[in-house]
Amino acid sequence: MKFEITYLGVQAALPHRGGITTSQVVNIHEDLYLLDCGEGTQMKLEQWHVRRNRIKAVLISHLHGDHVFGLPGLVTSFSHFQRTLPLVIIGPPGIREFLCTSLRISEAYIGFSLDIRELSHDGTLCVYEDKNVSVCAFPLHHRVRTYGYRLNEQVVLNVNRQKIEEYQLTPDQIREVRQKIDVNVKSGQKVPWTEIVSPKHLPRSYAFCTDTAYFPDVVGSVGGVDVLYHEATYLSDMQLQAVERFHSTAAEAGRIAAAAGVAQLVLGHMSSRYFQHLPFLEEAGMYASNVMIASEGLVLAIPQKKTYQILH
Repeated sequence: MKFEITYLGVQAALPHRGGITTSQVVNIHEDLYLLDCGEGTQMKLEQWHVRRNRIKAVLISHLHGDHVFGLPGLVTSFSHFQRTLPLVIIGPPGIREFLCTSLRISEAYIGFSLDIRELSHDGTLCVYEDKNVSVCAFPLHHRVRTYGYRLNEQVVLNVNRQKIEEYQLTPDQIREVRQKIDVNVKSGQKVPWTEIVSPKHLPRSYAFCTDTAYFPDVVGSVGGVDVLYHEATYLSDMQLQAVERFHSTAAEAGRIAAAAGVAQLVLGHMSSRYFQHLPFLEEAGMYASNVMIASEGLVLAIPQKKTYQILH
């Protein structure tokens, strides 16, 4: 069962050196979830052979153009691929007006339904769920309202046959515990579903944090994830600019990863003023043990044994 991330675009602010701005696809059990949609996302979907009709939900962090200007084009493009399945689009207040105005003015034809959900909460909240994933959104600290996302894998549950016999469970009760519902057994005892079932493997998780100033509040939202993508727009030599522009340095990203106990930190959204990325690894590596740089076309797989494999 796949859980892998394809990085389509990692540039900050504007397309640069042939690369596009923020966009990435998470593949969970062959269903796809798009994180941000910078201009040029369609081209990269084609280049990296991503089957766009498998995209079930689009998660937008904020409404700055380098994270959302590709969305109207992507949505209208589905009509050329005979899409009929609904598409969920989640983002901060204004995402509905931005997209629907673009579609209305351009007289776009959409042959499927759009489920647009606007976020306005504080704290961490589950905003999407299907058989493969549950998605939580949490606030970041940027110039405009911005959200990060955590994608938690839904795993198949094994039912303990001995427990079925011990509690004389009926078929309906077995279905309930598979749905994570406690059951009342013949003895009158209420048995927690966790006592009867167990996951086939440990659930995997991925967190996406861009754009944001250093914001320790996110530690609770991303704690223990397998992979954390965190923006690192600047090195520490531009700490003042990072504060003024509500962005993070590589060192600050490393501090968040270390505090959250994440297994792998992936840095992205580096300013185009930097030509060498080794200093980003060195700065973040002062705090976090496993650090890598996101690059276009990188596919990062999270296998079930909690190790990481770069496919290309």
